[in-house]
Amino acid sequence: MPSPIGHTLAGLAIGWSADRRDSRPHGRFSLVLLCVLVSVLPDADLVYPPMHRTITHSVGATILLMIIAAAVTGQVTSRSAWRLAAILGLAHGSHIVLDWLGIDHFPPAGLQALWPFSSRFFISGWDLFVPTERRHLLSAATLLVNLRAAVGEILLIGPFALAGWLIRRRRRSRGLTSDRGGLPPPFAAAGDTRGTSDPQGPHGARSGSPGTHRGR
Repeated sequence: MPSPIGHTLAGLAIGWSADRRDSRPHGRFSLVLLCVLVSVLPDADLVYPPMHRTITHSVGATILLMIIAAAVTGQVTSRSAWRLAAILGLAHGSHIVLDWLGIDHFPPAGLQALWPFSSRFFISGWDLFVPTERRHLLSAATLLVNLRAAVGEILLIGPFALAGWLIRRRRRSRGLTSDRGGLPPPFAAAGDTRGTSDPQGPHGARSGSPGTHRGR
């Protein structure tokens, strides 16, 4: 199964691709950060190993997450943000897909991807992601296995994350360009003095009072 590095890259790819200038679901939490957190969330079941790769790694959990996201965001913004719910659902679903594409040597192999519609465990057999090792984390053998897994995940998922970042960068640069297009050129307003000074009367161009030239 992929490591947190692979799942983080998947969350970044989705978050960056979907991020817009107005994508601030709640306060200081950005859409990209939420996608990363949700993409690694299923592995929180490791705190209770018997639950690992079961209902937390299923479409049922994805649907439940989307409903909660829409409901909570609706309370904050007075509307149900189904766009946000769909993006977070995609980030959560990416974890299921990546695990389904990995190698699992521990029976039952795979994950309960279709719960609650099915309790079967599914695995693709394509073996795109080598397994990681969680036992004896500081041993040389474990470090080597996890390093190999991380490099493979970076090579396979990294290009998608990079593409997402480039899409986000281009989208934001276009947004800045369009904003500037609606503003007047710098100092244009300062250069236009029409109507800013007091109107002068017929004798406004003359200096002094009518009697100032009589003494000559």
